[in-house]
Amino acid sequence: MSESFPTIVSLSPDFECARKLSRVMAVIFTIGFWLTLLTAVLSLGTPLAPIIDAGGNSTIGFNGLNISLAGLSVVQCVWVMLAFEIIILPAVFLMHHTRRVFGHFARGEVFVLPVIRHIRGAGFWLFLSYFAGIAGGILLVASGVTQHVHYDSGLWPLGIGVVTFIAAHVMEEARRIADDNAGIV
Repeated sequence: MSESFPTIVSLSPDFECARKLSRVMAVIFTIGFWLTLLTAVLSLGTPLAPIIDAGGNSTIGFNGLNISLAGLSVVQCVWVMLAFEIIILPAVFLMHHTRRVFGHFARGEVFVLPVIRHIRGAGFWLFLSYFAGIAGGILLVASGVTQHVHYDSGLWPLGIGVVTFIAAHVMEEARRIADDNAGIV
């Protein structure tokens, strides 16, 4: 695909409000990214829970899923850690792509390839987060850590992820059409 499409197009004065809101959203998603990444890093310490033994009331939780670590062996805690990493990592990547999208919007970059790639990435990771929750729950049950997992994120990540992914493809096609039309003039 040609790069002749301008990096920053002439935006209407009405877009200035969207740029300001995009700056705010970029900050919010950046904070969310770092907090989610911190959660992913801290959950790596889960296997240490039986060794440290915090009085038998250690619990790990993310996105409504809470697991008590009381009485679990180090091996079981490793399974818990893996399950939580499977659940958390798509959220880390989703936050990364979303903060980058709003960062580009804040700079007035709308129909540029990096924005389209990040929108597509956000849609993919949101879609994947639905299945990651299921996989993490299956891993917890299969490892014998728990008998039942209540991880009900609903269908919205699946639906919104697909819609976002499709929107990125539509945006890319609009960019291609504009690029072709610019070459004709």
